[in-house]
Amino acid sequence: MNWNNTQIKLKEFINNNLFNGLVIKITKDNEDIYFENFGYSDKENEIKIQKDNIFALYSMTKPITVVACLLLIQRNQLSLEEPIKKFYSDFNEKIKIKHLLNMTSGLTYFWNNSDSGKEIKNAFDLVENENITLQKFCEKVSKSKVISEPGTEWYYGVSLDIIGGIIEKVTNQPFNEFLEENIFSVLEMKDTTFYVKDLNRKTKVYDFKKTIDGNKLTANDNFHFLMPFTNNQPLAPLGGSGLFSTASDYAKFLNFLIDGKINGIQFLEKELLDLMRSDQLKEIKDSFRWTFNKDYSYGYGVRVRLKNDLHPLTEIGEFGWDGALGSAGLVDPKNNITMTFLSSSYPGNNKIVQTELFDAVYKDLRELNIIK
Repeated sequence: MNWNNTQIKLKEFINNNLFNGLVIKITKDNEDIYFENFGYSDKENEIKIQKDNIFALYSMTKPITVVACLLLIQRNQLSLEEPIKKFYSDFNEKIKIKHLLNMTSGLTYFWNNSDSGKEIKNAFDLVENENITLQKFCEKVSKSKVISEPGTEWYYGVSLDIIGGIIEKVTNQPFNEFLEENIFSVLEMKDTTFYVKDLNRKTKVYDFKKTIDGNKLTANDNFHFLMPFTNNQPLAPLGGSGLFSTASDYAKFLNFLIDGKINGIQFLEKELLDLMRSDQLKEIKDSFRWTFNKDYSYGYGVRVRLKNDLHPLTEIGEFGWDGALGSAGLVDPKNNITMTFLSSSYPGNNKIVQTELFDAVYKDLRELNIIK
């Protein structure tokens, strides 16, 4: 098959110095239909990127944390209406589990210049600099004030990191162990965890900068934003940003999200999966500002396509999320399609990926008659 539009776009990304290297994997009916690698893992030493390179997922961690939470809801160990004050007494009493899942908790990230944002930044600094536990991180965040009434406004933030802490309390085991036992092992995601399992396959991070002479990529050997780029398990496995993975591993997870089945067995109830990938903002959808067009709303940890009117045209019901280094995940349940795109530049040029690459991929899917 000739993936002409996709190939041209990915080579353009490399030639224009948007990314040092990348891996893309597209599946149909859980079978690979396109799997390629471009560029370098280490440009200076001319080490080419390989298909099994390990990348920092950053916020592509979030949908995995959502599934972990939904599994506990399925097992009647948690409920969507449960106040999180039950687990951490200092949190706002109106925040419920569902508000953490759909980012309407009023908890923000550290780039918000509010007092709350500054307090949350301090908590992340302690993770990076002092390797505090996830429980101490959650307790620290619990003392910060919400910046909006829970349930009334979408704010991108620390919500899913708190879900990880709650999972530790409910299951009485470390969050990373819960993910390993309940998701990674059953999906055979052997390279996915909160540290780099094989440093020989670690993808170097490059700082991206626009200059008067064009785009520049500079290797950052000491990059450790929010998490350690080492082969040691951190004490705070962050459910919002902390995982490392490969394209093949993450594609297994995305394929699971098509129907919630593993080897034909319904592992995650369809009703819960449908909640994750449906509009959970409804009348407050206009507060969802973290998107590239108005056809999307937000479910639990993912963007959700409600209409297919605006560029790039994908498919109604398509959903997924992206990461700080440019990576992106896409699930198209109607056509049984997934796309895993992994990259390693900071900042990640996410909007270009989710407009130009998504457009190129869907042009090829239609031109190759893979979908209508």
